[in-house]
Amino acid sequence: TLPTRRKKDSMIPKLFTRKIGSVEILELRGLFADPWPGRMNETFNKVFEQDKPSGVLLNLREVEKIDHSGAEVILKTARRSGKGGILGQNLSAYFVAEHMNPNEPIPIFEKEREAIEFFKKEFAFPEEDIPQERRSFPRLETAMPLELEYEDFGESFFFEAVVTNLSEGGLYAYFLDSQTEELARRKLDPFDLKLLKLRFELSEKEAVEVEGKVIRASKDDFGLTQGIAMEFYSVRPEDGERISKFMKEKK
Repeated sequence: TLPTRRKKDSMIPKLFTRKIGSVEILELRGLFADPWPGRMNETFNKVFEQDKPSGVLLNLREVEKIDHSGAEVILKTARRSGKGGILGQNLSAYFVAEHMNPNEPIPIFEKEREAIEFFKKEFAFPEEDIPQERRSFPRLETAMPLELEYEDFGESFFFEAVVTNLSEGGLYAYFLDSQTEELARRKLDPFDLKLLKLRFELSEKEAVEVEGKVIRASKDDFGLTQGIAMEFYSVRPEDGERISKFMKEKK
């Protein structure tokens, strides 16, 4: 009976949620087919009642299969807030796209930077739950793509995130994807002295590269990494000037 149980369990969809700024991210894994869409719709309703997001991003990257009822629930959920989008370029995302109305304004993003640009205003909404430690530099609420590179015993790791808080001395970032969160939780240790290479875009034509270190990783109720605070350790003078200029202009 054990193999049968495992097969049944694998058919149950899993939902991971996180909120960045005023955007609710709903990430599904597994099979999203009857009878699960109806049951998951009830969970979506509770999330909207509790958090009242102004935007919703549905991550379908890990959805193995979706049926007509699943596609309808996805589109219904994407339409519920002022702004809705779908992350994923797989068969499930394409199947949902086929159920859209002509000229329906629900974009499907292949890359995270596309989603960040679309939800730029909503991601930059001030977060009340970020610890207010003593700060050496003024901070700016923003939303920009972040790339992190990290080497561990000759093995390279690459992460994508969104910067929601920036200063001349560091930044605060969130992960859009739970798979990235899980890897970051194992590899980005605040007690590790190794530096990471950080690359973030101040604008479409201007990117900055610095070295930094994780100084704090926030956790949710399940102990999963939600956001990371990073301090800059090595900044080229010209990049420091770019950050300073950007901060003054946005302020």
